[in-house]
Amino acid sequence: MYVPQGTVDFSSVVERVERSDVDAVLVLLVGQDAIQFHRAFAERELHRRCLRLTTLMDENMLLAAGPEATIGLFAAAGYFESLITPERLEFGSRYARRFGVDAPPVGNLGQSCYEGVRLLHALLEQARSVDVHAINAVADTVSYAGARGLRHLRDGHAAQRIYLAEADALEFSVVAELAEPERSTTFRQPSGGD
Repeated sequence: MYVPQGTVDFSSVVERVERSDVDAVLVLLVGQDAIQFHRAFAERELHRRCLRLTTLMDENMLLAAGPEATIGLFAAAGYFESLITPERLEFGSRYARRFGVDAPPVGNLGQSCYEGVRLLHALLEQARSVDVHAINAVADTVSYAGARGLRHLRDGHAAQRIYLAEADALEFSVVAELAEPERSTTFRQPSGGD
């Protein structure tokens, strides 16, 4: 089902899910739209028979939706505040020192923007030019470090670990690490976590 961005009333969408016999729903909504959908989904108690998976939800949206609206919600992303990796812990420590321990969570979306800036900096530093051809010529030699660990570009892409997490009240609990594309397509338990 597709809905226009800015949808506030998701009653017809959740009614359609309620009438169906689906076991899971892939949610590709962002921002307030996603929050409204998850609240409407919970009001119908659809979490009792149907899981949700999203690739577009971060901790800020989880907080805004509230714990009642996110029961049975799973998210897949390259970064979660709850990750216990040396790179994430170091990034979180620097963020807390800079903005305070009560600063809003960075979340996957904000952290992705930060990674993009780190990548751009590494590309420009290696190419020593803003010329696209010069950047492309050095792209596969570039690496950069961030909260997701050391990333290397190959064929214009930065392969990375992707995690599966379950909403647990007001945070995500990482339940598995999806293997990097060049390794395999199997599930593994995340390193350093429960």
